[in-house]
Amino acid sequence: MYGSYMKTPEHNPSIPQLSRNWRFLRFGRWAALAATGWLAIGSAQSFAQSDDFDSYSNTSQFAAAGWILSSLNPALVTTTFPAAGSGKAVRIQANPVPNTAPAVGMWYRTNEYTDFYMAMDIVNWGGTTKNQAAVMFARMTDAASGGIVVPNQNPATAQGVICNYDTSQYGENPTDRRQGQFQINIVGAGFDTLTIAVAEITFEPGRSYRMVFKGHGYHYIAQAYDHQDLTTPLVTIEGDDPLMYHSTGACGFLVFSRQGTSGTADITFDNYYVGTNDPNPAPAPALAHPVPGTPSVVTRVPAARYSNFVNPSVPVTFTANTFSANEINAAATKMWLNGVDVSSQLVLSSNGTNISGSLPASVLKSNTVYAAQIVVTDVAGAKSNTNTFWFDTFSDAFLLTSSVKTIEAEDYNYYSGQYQLDPIPVSGLDTNGWPVNGYGVGYYEALGTPGIDYSNRNSGPDWNFSKYRTSDAVRTLSGGLLGIEDANHPTEFDPGSDNIRSRFAASNLLEYVVCRTEPTEWLNYTRKFNPGLYLVYLRYSSFGATTNELHRVTSDPTQPDQTTVQLGTFVIPNNQRFVNYHYTPLLDAAGAPALLYLDGTNTLRLVMAGTPGQDARKTMLNYLLFVQVPVTLYSAATVDGTYTPEAGAVVDAATRTITVPASGSARFYRIGSTLPFTIQSVELSGSNVVLKF
Repeated sequence: MYGSYMKTPEHNPSIPQLSRNWRFLRFGRWAALAATGWLAIGSAQSFAQSDDFDSYSNTSQFAAAGWILSSLNPALVTTTFPAAGSGKAVRIQANPVPNTAPAVGMWYRTNEYTDFYMAMDIVNWGGTTKNQAAVMFARMTDAASGGIVVPNQNPATAQGVICNYDTSQYGENPTDRRQGQFQINIVGAGFDTLTIAVAEITFEPGRSYRMVFKGHGYHYIAQAYDHQDLTTPLVTIEGDDPLMYHSTGACGFLVFSRQGTSGTADITFDNYYVGTNDPNPAPAPALAHPVPGTPSVVTRVPAARYSNFVNPSVPVTFTANTFSANEINAAATKMWLNGVDVSSQLVLSSNGTNISGSLPASVLKSNTVYAAQIVVTDVAGAKSNTNTFWFDTFSDAFLLTSSVKTIEAEDYNYYSGQYQLDPIPVSGLDTNGWPVNGYGVGYYEALGTPGIDYSNRNSGPDWNFSKYRTSDAVRTLSGGLLGIEDANHPTEFDPGSDNIRSRFAASNLLEYVVCRTEPTEWLNYTRKFNPGLYLVYLRYSSFGATTNELHRVTSDPTQPDQTTVQLGTFVIPNNQRFVNYHYTPLLDAAGAPALLYLDGTNTLRLVMAGTPGQDARKTMLNYLLFVQVPVTLYSAATVDGTYTPEAGAVVDAATRTITVPASGSARFYRIGSTLPFTIQSVELSGSNVVLKF
């Protein structure tokens, strides 16, 4: 069972809020509350506590179990216990103190912990529509007394250390960005708060997440897991408390509105745990499902949730475990690839508390993009879990063949429509800072002309994000962005490269990306294409869902005020972090893969679409991939006969017709390709058969 989310305005000095900046940050008075979810009260015992909230129907029962409400006004906090999965969860709804203070509601207990391990689920995450925070609080004491308060801790005087997820770190207004952050903060007297670790991450609405928070001495580690992939955390951050002040205290959880005195908070939690040691029975980095006895995938090949250049000759394999006496029903195990059920082809071990499965490599196709899903269920059919992951089977070698054209996102036109012919040399600064080509040999440092070669909302370059075309307003980075600043990553600009293609690696280059894009911006690319039909993919990473478009420039690309025609749309899902790269296909108006006919020199425009403001800075763009689609005609004398290739068939990709000499009184035709085709019409034209597809 899992939960909700939080967010805040980009900046409004009149509204206290959790800071959106990184490094040791001081938050405003009520901002600290956004980071102060706590439990409290203190016998100096260190035993583990857990609560699945299944046994409660009202707050009287909750309080009788030892939970204490902390709020600015109890009448402004509503706590209920809605159904979640096969049990219940706890939902906290809080309203602000009118014109005085933000909405906040916290529950804590009276047990004291020094070293600690905390974990809790956010249930059915609500998205970024509310500017709120989900918080776990540890080592909580009262700033005035220095002890654990019984019975009611005032949120305004609580101090300690927190792990918080801000649902919409950059604001709730229509013109604000809608992305989140995962943080560790030290909360001091008077709501002074230091951020010691932060990660850019946007939870996907409708999913459930588990937050893990650990403290040993003055070193803290926080992790976030998606319930749809417990094999590895979405993100891990850690940091040290430079003040070394909060050494012991209570633990708890809270919700907080970061929208000043006008916003409300509403988050549902489940499966709370706190103890002195990590109880996880799964081998690191996997996490056992928080509902005991629930089967979940523990290991998987491919291991990364977003895997590129996967060898299709290697089977997809996985292991699942309940970490209990409860057995998994192997026969009920399901797997889908791109929505197609391939469960019947799985090779599975027999029922047991742990099972293994394998999808033979023969099922996978080369040069294909996959979305995969594995569902494991126990023998009673009462408990199950879904594991989702994404991968492709493109190869580095395939991308270098003549049937593929790759356009690097950063290699847009320059000097008013100028461009280079393939093969375009790699260029840029290598990992030692030495230049590789450029200045006309490759596109590094080629000066683009605003309004002709690109359009950008920025008035000029930003050195932190202008690493390829340093004089242009287009934001670029070498190696992307990790999106973490903590004890292991001292700067937010650490690169987050995943795969480096061979032609870049040979020159000791990281791959460049176009970053910090905003709706209405665009980039022009002029290239020469071999005649043919093409599928188009955009390789991207994302920090939220948005869309881009591909257009063809229909006027002179060397002049301003160009006209275009839209060729299709790239629907960009939320990959949750900038380090998660995947391919998204160009789609036509009906939502099917767009099939483009390209021939000769074309100027194509990549347009950043989406909602202005809300979709700002959500993506990093690596490259466009144009893959030629082969078309082969097969025929047979009978509808259920043996179909053989028609050697005399002539495919006209421009008109999408196939002409073949007529043969016999009756003939049946099929089209073979990497993309499903439909034969639209069949006509006789003299001695030929003409098929339109």
